[in-house]
Formats: sequence, C-alpha cells, structure tokens
Amino acid sequence: MSLADYAKKDKVKTGYTAWRELNDANKTAWNEAVKGFKSGIAASVVARWLQNEKGCPLTDATIRTQLAREVD
Repeated sequence: MSLADYAKKDKVKTGYTAWRELNDANKTAWNEAVKGFKSGIAASVVARWLQNEKGCPLTDATIRTQLAREVD
C-alpha cells in the first residue's frame, strides 16, 4: 500500500491547536503581543507578558519564533 493510500484509510487524527487559537481571549492577547512587538517592544518583554499576565504556556523561545514569523 502506498503512503497516500494509507493516509486516506488511517483513522487516527493528530492535531494541535495553537494557544492563540484556543479562544477569543488568547487571540486578542496574541494580536496585542504582535502589535507590540512590531512597534518595538522586545520579544522577551512580550513573552513575559504573555506568560505572566495571559497564562500562555509557551516557552520564551517558542514565542520569539512565532513573533518573528509574524513579522516576515
């Protein structure tokens, strides 16, 4: 069986929902974080704000990577 055929028949679904997509509050916080980052607020400050004030479970490195992708 080819991989394509196997994938069509495979019933196990994996998936991950990003923290920022879990609810409206997270989306709003993430949008504010991106806007702040783009305006010159350091990524480390943005990461601490998301973690400490908004309950974001992501690591500093993950947040920085995601912020950088938003700018590109």
